[in-house]
Amino acid sequence: MFKRQENHNGIPFHTHGLNDQDDKYSKTPIGVQPKTRFRFRLRHGVIALGMLALTYLVISPNSETDNSTLKSLKDRIRIENRKPSDNRNNNTSVKSSETNSALWEERKNKVKEAFLHSWNAYRRDAWGKDEYHPIAKYGSNMVKQGQGFTIVDSLDTILLMGLKDEFEEAKAWVRDELTFDQEGEVNLFETTIRVLGGLLSAYDQSGHDQVFLTKAVDLADRLMGAFETASGIPYASVHLKEGRGVPGHEGGISSTSEVSTLQLEFKYLSYLTGDDKYWRVAEDVILKMKDLESVDGLVPIFINPYNGQFHGSEIRLGSRGDSYYEYLIKQYLQTSKKEHVYKEMFDHSMTGVKKHLLGRTIPNNLLFVGEISKYAPQDLSPKMDHLVCFLGGTMALSSTEGKTLNKLTFPRSKFSKVEEEDFKIGEDLTEACYEMYRQTETGLAPEIVYWVHKQQQLSGRQEPEYFEGSDFIINNRDGHNWLRPETVESLFYMWRFTGDQKYREWGWKIFEAIEKYSKVQSGGYSSIHDIRRKDRIDFSDKMETFFLAETLKYLYLLFGPNDVFPLDKYVFNTEAHPFPIFDPPKSLLERPVVKAEPEPENKASVLEDDKELHLDERPPGNHHEQDAVDEALEELAVEAADVEAEEVPEVEVEYEESSEEAAVDAVERETVAEIIIKEAADI
Repeated sequence: MFKRQENHNGIPFHTHGLNDQDDKYSKTPIGVQPKTRFRFRLRHGVIALGMLALTYLVISPNSETDNSTLKSLKDRIRIENRKPSDNRNNNTSVKSSETNSALWEERKNKVKEAFLHSWNAYRRDAWGKDEYHPIAKYGSNMVKQGQGFTIVDSLDTILLMGLKDEFEEAKAWVRDELTFDQEGEVNLFETTIRVLGGLLSAYDQSGHDQVFLTKAVDLADRLMGAFETASGIPYASVHLKEGRGVPGHEGGISSTSEVSTLQLEFKYLSYLTGDDKYWRVAEDVILKMKDLESVDGLVPIFINPYNGQFHGSEIRLGSRGDSYYEYLIKQYLQTSKKEHVYKEMFDHSMTGVKKHLLGRTIPNNLLFVGEISKYAPQDLSPKMDHLVCFLGGTMALSSTEGKTLNKLTFPRSKFSKVEEEDFKIGEDLTEACYEMYRQTETGLAPEIVYWVHKQQQLSGRQEPEYFEGSDFIINNRDGHNWLRPETVESLFYMWRFTGDQKYREWGWKIFEAIEKYSKVQSGGYSSIHDIRRKDRIDFSDKMETFFLAETLKYLYLLFGPNDVFPLDKYVFNTEAHPFPIFDPPKSLLERPVVKAEPEPENKASVLEDDKELHLDERPPGNHHEQDAVDEALEELAVEAADVEAEEVPEVEVEYEESSEEAAVDAVERETVAEIIIKEAADI
């Protein structure tokens, strides 16, 4: 059922006026006879008892009343009457970090125990494998020999927690066993953020151990092949041994987040090595995207590497779009705020978020970020991925630029209007993301929710899709939980910036739910098929690497001291790997000037040559069939803009989403594509 939290503030119906000297009931009535006085007191005593009873019915968490109106009212009061923290404009990291320090040290160590419970099981059953399946107790690889997903992704978490023996063993495996000289195709984005990012962070945190940088350079050189396209927009995948780009998704289209979430890693590698080739290819992608059409800074979630144009109409800050926006502000901060173009792009996109994507829920007036089509930006879909929950912390990061709010040195009153707007949105969205956990039976959030912002959305909805008093609907296909980090990530940022203890408490509640429902007693933690019913927990038997790299790391930092990875000295990549902020040399900041070539006499001949060159860049196969697929996909996108999101279940097949259901969905989509190709050929 919809879980309710006791309102400790209460409703002062029965206390109002008791300290008011002008209140006639606070004084003994003059000239009243004893019998009359007794009746007077009795009557008002009954009234007082009635008010107390009414208050109990509204507030009591154990009330058995079936009156849904009272339940809804109680929950609305609970949300809206939350008092702002006393530290809102008077935060000091020293004071807040010392509050209940022993308690938080104990809780931090509980997170460390959870990591070791996972790591030791992985070491026992799946050492060296990319992924771990804790129920069946085996490991699996993305490519034949593996690419070090779990080990490399966990290196800086191990260093953070001071696990020396575990680190030495993991380092030896990276040095002696990890090789990228192998057959197999890997996803450019996932390999960059997890493996390249993990190696670079381990290099920094280990005192510049050359083992990690050497491996990082070898990997990055192979990934460079993805950028060898007609437009410079990279392909989605790479063949490791050959260092060759491989088109991905339908028609070779790349997702926006795949091509725009490589920059922190590639730029940091150029800074470390002095070789600007990594910097140039990654920077070129963002600068080309800057010149493309957008909806007030908001961009579609697909991009075409053949022509460099956005593809399709879907705009969202969830899957396939999220980290494009995250990396704009983080690129600005990473290079010591020297590249203002990225701050301008981020601010522009947040203007679009405020204009097109924000909505409020019923009954509790929570803030959410929805989705739109570029063809109908006025029609807001209330669908929101858990992935969107990164945005609360990121908007706060933009406002503070990593500094902690402090009444004396950095008061919130000094915010500009835009900074205050962004920070407030960050606060409200972080609260809504926590409610995605609190308003479920298990205390765990689903992968996707549809926020209730219109009463007609509830027509025909029954448990467990919707519980009375909740702010969202969880469709049957969306109730899975993969132990994602985005909400605890934002809790970590908001705690660091404000010192408000509620963010720590919320994080602890989430950790308790993970311990209760996702922990596998024999070792490890598992994703869950459906979190809506606490008595029907069914493990998906997969422990995602980001659980170790991100979720547990952010919880550990949330409960720990604030001088670890200060946010004005470090930026975290989208896989929670911390990179130090650096001052880049002018040679990296200066953009090469491309000289315009003289126009040839036979212009038509050159255009024909260009056409042939672009065709050669396309993947082998029937290009006419591919054109038909692209056109059909565009038509489907336009038609989908007129259909309400709640009525059309959306298939999301992410690189990290390898559940049986996702595999079946992928096959179904391929079948649809084949039908489109056949029909186009017949035409």
